[in-house]
Amino acid sequence: MPGSENPKRQDLIDFLLEPSSYPHGPSAVKHLQTHISDIFIAPPYVYKVKKPVNLGFLDFSTLERRKHFCTAEVELNRRLCPGVYLGVEQITLGDGKLSLGGSGAAVEYAVRMRQLPESGFLLNMLGEGGAGEDELSRISRKLVDFYMSQPRREEVTVYGLPERIRVNIDENLSLSRRFAGITITQSAYDALCYYNERFFAKNRGLFLKRMEDGFIRDCHGDLHLGNICLNRDGICIYDCIEFNERFRYIDTASDIAFLAMDLDYNGFHGLSRFIVGEVSRAMDDPGIYGVIDFYKCYRAFVRGKVESIKAFEPEVPGDERKESLDRAGRYFRNALRYALFGSKPAVIVTFGIIGTGKSTLASMLSEELSCASVSSDAVRKEITGTPRGERSYEGWEGGIYTSGITEMTYREIIGRALGEAAKHRLAVLDASFSKRLWRDYLLREAGIKGVSVYFVRTSATLDEVELRLLRREKEGVSISDAGAAILPRFLAEWEEPVDIKGGRYFEADTERPGRGLLDALFRAIMDAHALPPAGQAGCAGGGGDAE
Repeated sequence: MPGSENPKRQDLIDFLLEPSSYPHGPSAVKHLQTHISDIFIAPPYVYKVKKPVNLGFLDFSTLERRKHFCTAEVELNRRLCPGVYLGVEQITLGDGKLSLGGSGAAVEYAVRMRQLPESGFLLNMLGEGGAGEDELSRISRKLVDFYMSQPRREEVTVYGLPERIRVNIDENLSLSRRFAGITITQSAYDALCYYNERFFAKNRGLFLKRMEDGFIRDCHGDLHLGNICLNRDGICIYDCIEFNERFRYIDTASDIAFLAMDLDYNGFHGLSRFIVGEVSRAMDDPGIYGVIDFYKCYRAFVRGKVESIKAFEPEVPGDERKESLDRAGRYFRNALRYALFGSKPAVIVTFGIIGTGKSTLASMLSEELSCASVSSDAVRKEITGTPRGERSYEGWEGGIYTSGITEMTYREIIGRALGEAAKHRLAVLDASFSKRLWRDYLLREAGIKGVSVYFVRTSATLDEVELRLLRREKEGVSISDAGAAILPRFLAEWEEPVDIKGGRYFEADTERPGRGLLDALFRAIMDAHALPPAGQAGCAGGGGDAE
């Protein structure tokens, strides 16, 4: 390094990892990194150095640009986090040695901050049960006061134009295309492209109304749980977007959607709904509900992209890379959930004639959407104490297939699926639902609990169904006891779902290839969002059908 005016990155990191490099002499220094910054925790201070990267949506590639954005970061973050951002420190090189604030030539810049207490970070407080609606209410008031204090400026408001918003969406989709098949499935990627295309096509007036009503402001832009700290000095909301104004000149709904999405991601769905409601009331903004799921989807996708980028940076250690890959996948799956079902808890029911691929589709959906699948075959055997691999069919009304056991089974699977949906927002329910009685019961219970129901009827030609059932009997690997011999009786007892009151109804041709099947189903669900639920249906009955 002696004689060099541009030290190697690793030399800079090694210097900042050495406690003796700091005037206050910390006992130890901890190094963290994001996809755009190296962070050095040197108690009681934190030093943040921007990586020399150009990712398209940000450009830190030159020393002058890094200095500019360090200064902007300090100035902008003092708005919502006063007393924490202390200034910008020069890292200099003189006589072949690096120093903080020395007299040599500046070779790098660092944002200097006061260290915030780990116990005060909102994510930690929520995990330990130390935060709830009271804390979220205080945070929402601080944010609303901040939003309302920002003047309405034309140069900011124009960023609410759908064409401007779409620049951000399309950029994220483009930058994430290379991760399709790695951190996001191709089906999910294609579905999210379709969702955004469709939303912009149908909601131009909604975006323009948000502009007219004054909801496009100079916001925070990166409002997730890890950027909020509650301590004895009050609430500090830090690390706002400084590197690109179009990520900060946004709809206030987009800002809040980031926080609401992160609450969902971490399992705090009730608090997610709560803070959206608090902001809606305080800002007199009922229109937020028309865009909140769109922006949640966008925010989840952004986080998936960011974690994917980080996972493929060569300097990221293996354990961090694995964690980033896992987080990226979860964020992308959550984005798909918002696109398909919004924020309301939902149950997807795969139902239909035996042998039409209900369980196969249920498994595909469960994996694609990362949610539990509740199977009537598995639950029937569980509640009767029958081993999963044991063939137990003793006739239409015999053994474990009596009407009484069927009733117990349906009540149990419906209860479990609705419980999963309430807790985790989504569940797949795999059962024939051959009778209106049980379809209606599910819809009644779901309505009471505020859960949406999406019925997906699987279908295949009769010849294909018979082949599948014979193959199932020969191979003996299915948990289902339904065989080809009972198909005529099943068809005779089947009650067609002419209409399904209160739910959405879709059909899935399971003779299509797996990816084509999912692609068609996802598009159909997104198309149905603009339609009212189907009307009344079918005829009543009971029975003990094998699933």
